Amino acid sequence: MTALVTTVFLGVLAAAALTAGTAFAQAPAAPPAETQRAPSPPPTAPADPAPPAPAAPAAPPAVAAPDAPASVLPSDEVVQGAGFGDEVTLEARPAVILPGKTTWDDLYGTFRKAIEQLTRIASANGLTASGPPMIRFVSSSDDQVDYEAILPVTRIDGDPARLTPAKPGETPAGRAIRFVHHGGYDTMEQTYDEITNHLDERGIAAEDAFVEEYVRDPDKTPETEMATFIYVFPKK
Repeated sequence: MTALVTTVFLGVLAAAALTAGTAFAQAPAAPPAETQRAPSPPPTAPADPAPPAPAAPAAPPAVAAPDAPASVLPSDEVVQGAGFGDEVTLEARPAVILPGKTTWDDLYGTFRKAIEQLTRIASANGLTASGPPMIRFVSSSDDQVDYEAILPVTRIDGDPARLTPAKPGETPAGRAIRFVHHGGYDTMEQTYDEITNHLDERGIAAEDAFVEEYVRDPDKTPETEMATFIYVFPKK
């Protein structure tokens, strides 16, 4: 197991979802009934004309109920049901990617800002998030970490330059081992120690470029209930 995987990594979540708009449909008002002229009565027996029938009231407008936006985060059942060391296969999806560098001491703040920036870029370009944000650790040294912040989206059209400083790409894909970290950032080191032991006991050599996926919203979730999926990719 490399030194990168045994180091504590802090992650944050910025989930982005777009709300579907409400459609309105106006039902037409019922047309007034046409009044026919009655024949003139004989002069010797005049009759009072019948009062006109009241016009039918206009139908109220029909309003379509808004569709609830589909959450890009997995359900609590999925998070709670995830095992520690599940073998999974990730499929590539369109994504907006923002590469960057940071120091070990600044991981938390840098990752949060990167994900927030990706969310703003996607919103400004009409892109719809399709999954939780991720951080892919590419390489590291004693002082610095190279990473990619990743936001999955449904599709990407148009000139890639409009996404600058981000770029279009795909989410990580392939065979992976998924681990789950429950809780806040101060307990992440213990989880990475457990991951190292899991891999060592099974003789699994892992790539350095592993991935953290932030599956709970930190703005709505207590720190003790936070959850992060960690994907490790075995070497071929």
